[in-house]
Amino acid sequence: MAAHVETGYRADIDGLRAVAILPVVCFHAFPAAMPGGFVGVDVFFVISGYLISGIILSQLDRGTFGLADYYARRVRRIFPALGVVLSTSYVTGWWLLYPDEFKQLCKHIAAGAAFVANFALRREVGYFDGAAETKPMLHLWSLGVEEQFYIVWPLLLWAAVKARANLRTVILAALAVSLAWNLWAVGADDPRSFFSPLVRVWELATGALLAQAGAGAAGPGAPRRSLGRDALSVVGAALLVGAVLLIDREMPFPGWRAAVPVAGTALLIAAGPGALVNRTVLANPLMVGIGLISYPLYLWHWPLLSFAHVAVLDAAEPLVRGLAVAAAFGLAWATWRFVERPLRFGRLRRVAVPGLAAALVAIGGVAWATNKADGLPGRVPAETGGLASWRYDTAPAYRSGTCFLEELRASAFGDCVDPPAAGPRLVFLWGDSHAAHLYAGLRTAAPRMAQYTASGCPPLLETDFGYRANCRVINEAVLERLVRLAPHTVVLAAHWKDHDWRRLDATLAALERAGVPRVVVVGPVPQWQIALPKVLLRYAARSGGAYPERTSWGLASEIGRLDHAMKPFVEARGGVYVSPYAALCDARGCLTHVGPVPDGLITFDGHHLTVVGATHVVRTLALP
Repeated sequence: MAAHVETGYRADIDGLRAVAILPVVCFHAFPAAMPGGFVGVDVFFVISGYLISGIILSQLDRGTFGLADYYARRVRRIFPALGVVLSTSYVTGWWLLYPDEFKQLCKHIAAGAAFVANFALRREVGYFDGAAETKPMLHLWSLGVEEQFYIVWPLLLWAAVKARANLRTVILAALAVSLAWNLWAVGADDPRSFFSPLVRVWELATGALLAQAGAGAAGPGAPRRSLGRDALSVVGAALLVGAVLLIDREMPFPGWRAAVPVAGTALLIAAGPGALVNRTVLANPLMVGIGLISYPLYLWHWPLLSFAHVAVLDAAEPLVRGLAVAAAFGLAWATWRFVERPLRFGRLRRVAVPGLAAALVAIGGVAWATNKADGLPGRVPAETGGLASWRYDTAPAYRSGTCFLEELRASAFGDCVDPPAAGPRLVFLWGDSHAAHLYAGLRTAAPRMAQYTASGCPPLLETDFGYRANCRVINEAVLERLVRLAPHTVVLAAHWKDHDWRRLDATLAALERAGVPRVVVVGPVPQWQIALPKVLLRYAARSGGAYPERTSWGLASEIGRLDHAMKPFVEARGGVYVSPYAALCDARGCLTHVGPVPDGLITFDGHHLTVVGATHVVRTLALP
């Protein structure tokens, strides 16, 4: 077995936990202030790999390692705060959420209690899946990854020692395989890979490699301060600052970009407790204090922000988010002081393990039973007019799988010209789901239609899109079909965002070269902070009235500004701009339904039109 140095307690590691948690909280509460704050999770992974591997390797070295004791320590560390947050979230969801929302929450609580939340969330990844802000347990994916590592890793190291294998080689092999898988999976344009433990093991193994080498060890044998170690800490800190400021959610991740925060964390750990940044910043008592409560703070902050978003619908306001963050810090300290510490270090520590295990099983079991009971619909008053249980099927309206692709392969397009025979002037619909949702309305107004749409792929040529890497190829293939079909009118529509609509230049220029007589750019539709049916339910509940025909409550405020900016841009380039926002909204708010609820709803989620909504927009705007 290779030599190993006992890591010992390091106050700067607790401070490094603060460096991990603070960007995550800031990103979730104020994403514009710290666009790459989510990389704090990767910092946690390296720290966890370092600390847990240091403990295991030290005990294996001394011959004192035992699986029962190891797992008991994990139970006392992980279960207390998790049990409190899961049970509190269940009670909150009972009072706050409608059946489908509560059903989903309970599935995630059960998965969190079983430490498989990452797998449950991986199965939900899809273009029409609910927004992240409506999933209070979304953050438990990282806890699932860590716990899966904690279960397998000691077994691997123990087996390696028994087989007299070189531990450094074993750790390096695990790191290399996981890193290769990470690069392949992210490069393969699979958003589900974000939740896979296989793409994150290399980050934990990086910490393990540091522990195996005795890097940055504390204690009597620890290396003294030196200029070289000071430089390591400064470079490490610079990498972390760069990661949180320059990486953003639109970039493929983890992929190679995750190497930046991982390398920064590794350098800070390797520099040792006496290095410049470590001793002056990380070991600062305030940073250490935040680090001590970092685990319960991570557990509390996202449910509070998510429930505030769902309930208040003013969660975009800084005051609401600020209050949620302040409450998270208070609850985190109380959980650490009155729950974690007594059960980990107090008189109850020896009998806590079976009780904690039983409690978590009970919480998970109740949540699973509630999920199977469809979120206990009897909790909701019957006078919701069916809106609380209403579902909308996009497949027939979008021509999913044929003319609207969710699996992004250009070759998957079917015969999407309707009718296929030559005849009247052809209208060609191109874009993402915000183009697909117009098809049902356009089909009633255009004698002959072509629809080539793909989820998450705006009709922007010469543009790459993060996790939608195939969009570039798909858009090139759509342009080829368009040139062959020679349509009279091309309708471009997408879920426009500030960072992409200005790239329409290349597409408009290509359509001009193709000789398309008329190009229509459809602007953004109104966007609701949560699904429109839930906006109406909560509006009626708080006002004691009926569902409003128009309202501005729950609207995302930036759409009017975006609509106003796009119009002159498109018209200056020879296109025709039409505004669904203007068709649906006025000074009284935006139209929510035409006819009875729920069948007359304009939108079925936060920003996708129903057939009724699409027909109304097409008719009002006189499209095509």
